[in-house]
Amino acid sequence: MNVKFLSKSRGIKNLFLRFLSVPKRFGLTSKKFDKLLNKYSMLADRLGCVPTFAITAVTLKRHPELARELGRRGIEFAIHGYIHTDYGVLPLEEQVKHFKRAIHTFQECRLPFTGFRAPFLRTNGQTPQALSHLAFPYDSSHSVHWDVVDQAKYARDSWREYERLLAFYQTRKAGEYPVLPRTHDGFVEIPVSIPDDEAMIERLGITDGREISDVWVNILQRAYDRGELFTLQLHPERISLCETALANVIDKAAQYKPTVWVATLKEIAEWWKQRENFTLDIDASGNNVYQIHANCSERATVLLRHGRVNVATAPWFHGYETVMARDFILESPARPVIGVGPDSSPVAVKFLQSEGYAVEKSDQAENYGLFLSDLAEFQEADEKPLAEKLEKSGAPLLRYWRWPDQARSALSVTGDIDSITLIDFALRIWENSKYHGRF
Repeated sequence: MNVKFLSKSRGIKNLFLRFLSVPKRFGLTSKKFDKLLNKYSMLADRLGCVPTFAITAVTLKRHPELARELGRRGIEFAIHGYIHTDYGVLPLEEQVKHFKRAIHTFQECRLPFTGFRAPFLRTNGQTPQALSHLAFPYDSSHSVHWDVVDQAKYARDSWREYERLLAFYQTRKAGEYPVLPRTHDGFVEIPVSIPDDEAMIERLGITDGREISDVWVNILQRAYDRGELFTLQLHPERISLCETALANVIDKAAQYKPTVWVATLKEIAEWWKQRENFTLDIDASGNNVYQIHANCSERATVLLRHGRVNVATAPWFHGYETVMARDFILESPARPVIGVGPDSSPVAVKFLQSEGYAVEKSDQAENYGLFLSDLAEFQEADEKPLAEKLEKSGAPLLRYWRWPDQARSALSVTGDIDSITLIDFALRIWENSKYHGRF
């Protein structure tokens, strides 16, 4: 990592302003940053949420007791690389070396870690293989950006810097893909949402906590409407500017019915892996009657639409009802599963199953209330339109919802720590020169 790389991500002007702001955030000792971390953790505790902090291993090694104290307060930690470098340019072998050394450092410092987030949110096609090889439970490096800021409100230069950030992060548009965890090679990929604190404060120049709050509450509302995930990123050094915004987001989340599940990245990854094993046994008894057995945990949300059951249900959202029982009888004019053509892409079937539906390949469309015959060329970009099509369907459907305990959507509060003192910040350039691909 050098000045050329940093100017690519920030631009010369923004890079200059960044360096000017560093002494305001960090001191020669950890005292200044420790106060910010305490402020963050105390606010989170008051709000009833547990943040996940991703910290670089070299920074942890220099400040192990500070991190362990946060851990004793319940803060969850993830690995933020061995050093703060662009892992998107490193080959597989070097990434594995870096991540192994990071794991060893966390173990030496007696600090548990729950997953991984890359510096600069940048990875490459070989990163999943490295993370899978080392059995990381999750990766929260892939970013999505929500269309929640009005370009007309900001100066041309500010908007250009914001777009530079989106390009550098290689973000996806939240409006084009379901913002949900995904399972890859044994670990869970958990998307992080943009605009984060850096995008708003350093790129768009927003310093009004109310405006930051409006942006994040808007994302929360959109994620709720779509039943998706809002992974909020707030770096500890900006907690003073963003504390009102964070409080407003958590307070707003508490008002929704059905609820918003506020969880750590570890909890989300564990739930997503557990949910993968849920199945629905559907046995026809004749005369449009089906015996249902839900193989799932007690926390699972079983949803029904356009059918009748012999057990208690409760209204939920968008015409769905929740079914609390795990064994019940369903009356339905058609088999309450999604039928797909024999030539359907495995990618399509996997997506439908990940959405909690029972799926059957068949060439007998008449047996199903909902039959999809055009999935042979299905790609990831087709997920959003298909999900919207299913929501509009009037067919009888039984499914598992995405989140536990009847929650409509999910929210996770996260932040990254790559420096705690001015010395840490200065050492980043030297560390990249020493360790970048040369272990």
